[in-house]
Amino acid sequence: MFAREPLKVCNPDGYTRREVLAAGVKTAIASCLLPGMPAAGAKTRAPLRVINIMNFIRAEEPRESIDLIQPVREQMALIKAHRFPATWLLQYDALVEGPYVNFLKDAMPPDHEPGIWFEMNRKICDDAGIPWRGNPKWEWDYHVPIAYAIGYTPEERRKLADTAMATFRRIFGHDAKTVASWNLDAVSIAYLADHYGVDAFGNCRDQLATDGFTIWGGPIAAYYPGRKNAWSPALTARNQISTPMFRLLGQDPVYYYDNQLPYPDTMEPVWPSGQSETFVDRFLEMTAHAPTQSVAYAQLGQENSFGWPQMSKAYPMQMDKLARARSEGGLIVETMGETGRRFKRSFTSTPTQAQVMLKDPFGRDTAPQRSIWYQSKYFRANLHFVEDQFYLRDLHVYDDRFPQPYLEEPVRQHGIEQRLLAVLDGYHWSDDEVRAGRKGVRAMGQFVLIAPDGSEKPLTMAGLPTVSESGSMLQASVPLAGGGRLVAVFHEQETAFRLRDAPSHSRLGLKFVWAPDRSALKEVSADQLHYRFRDFSYAVRIANGVALKTAFGVSICAGKQGALRLWMAQQT
Repeated sequence: MFAREPLKVCNPDGYTRREVLAAGVKTAIASCLLPGMPAAGAKTRAPLRVINIMNFIRAEEPRESIDLIQPVREQMALIKAHRFPATWLLQYDALVEGPYVNFLKDAMPPDHEPGIWFEMNRKICDDAGIPWRGNPKWEWDYHVPIAYAIGYTPEERRKLADTAMATFRRIFGHDAKTVASWNLDAVSIAYLADHYGVDAFGNCRDQLATDGFTIWGGPIAAYYPGRKNAWSPALTARNQISTPMFRLLGQDPVYYYDNQLPYPDTMEPVWPSGQSETFVDRFLEMTAHAPTQSVAYAQLGQENSFGWPQMSKAYPMQMDKLARARSEGGLIVETMGETGRRFKRSFTSTPTQAQVMLKDPFGRDTAPQRSIWYQSKYFRANLHFVEDQFYLRDLHVYDDRFPQPYLEEPVRQHGIEQRLLAVLDGYHWSDDEVRAGRKGVRAMGQFVLIAPDGSEKPLTMAGLPTVSESGSMLQASVPLAGGGRLVAVFHEQETAFRLRDAPSHSRLGLKFVWAPDRSALKEVSADQLHYRFRDFSYAVRIANGVALKTAFGVSICAGKQGALRLWMAQQT
């Protein structure tokens, strides 16, 4: 289907988003429509379903000559034509040079907002009294230790935040209420929230070795971050930063996880995914109508440094489709700052949320894939479907005690990993054959039927799953070949699995399989799985089941009656 093999991540520096675009990847994607999926069960509050249009602006692009004001002008014209609210985030160079500030002041309607894109360049370092450590020939250097706050000491991060906010206030007459970056850290956002009352933060979505860094295991949409880890939702009020964090870019919930696409897999209009009308239709339909628990969130837009020619085809298409989706009901389009304020009014701690995509997002007829994501402040889970196969693909837990990398010590290298606490990591714990798109040891949680004689038979799907929700509970019911159903229920602190109408005297089994040398599993007792990652210990408790360690993972046999339960919440 693709013009070249998927990019591998063996290079620790990875690749930049611009390098991928320059490779000229072509793809042909068929189209069909995703039907609405009404939620079952009473809800005490309608979920927040919101789209932010956020474009950020750089004044310098040292890698090539490019018209950086044209995208801003064209984006503004399209957004105003649809009468959308919008957010414009300026990198420091765009605050102090070029035509960007004057243009925004003249062109922004009252329901637009400016804010800060918090990446570093020579000018902000000079104004903050911090030596410039980047390429001496460049005003902006994209390498991780230079561009992002984690490349600076905590004291330097606070100086950079003060400098950015003071300059913004001098220019616009008030503090910025929206701050985003591809790589925000807990020290910076806690300071900005506590001292400047920022209403909304934006951080990059999960990604593999792009722009010199990996992010893996974070919440799928929106959350209150912890004071030790910007990628992790706070469990307790004392550790919670008061400003919500939103994951940027509108990520494909199905294919991104296995790194199967040779380009970033988001709604950005410069990528084939964002240019696919099928993908855009299905993503907006999911956001507007699929079961979502409390929050469905996505950010649309594009940074100006890709240039208008690269985004000129898909950007108008996306705005047209967004206008249609808004007119049909179900979606709010507003500024990031307003979404942050709405989130704070609605939730005192991170609410449960879900992404449910029950048709292939690109309309593939051959080996279609589907996925269900569930998220709470305690854990995230992913139940994935490939043709008639289904399995758990991801389980990550959160703990207020687990610090993010480079919380206190600045990063000094390009090519870093920022991973959270995995119970099952379907990508990193698979072997190299699977990562290369071939058969091998795929990390997964596979469901099996255990007969009275102890023999096992993998469960396969007959027909499509159905999804319902009630309160903080999301339920997936999977029809099985041979009769019966597997019911997976996700609660705020636990998951539960049971068989319905299964053969008598049979039991449910859950087999975790992975490449043993890549997993964080350390010990298995009858009722607990014990893990250790980056010198941090955590565990999952098992109820109504017995676990045994195997050569390639863990086998759990459910009790004779009731659901097999995995207690995911960590003791803090």
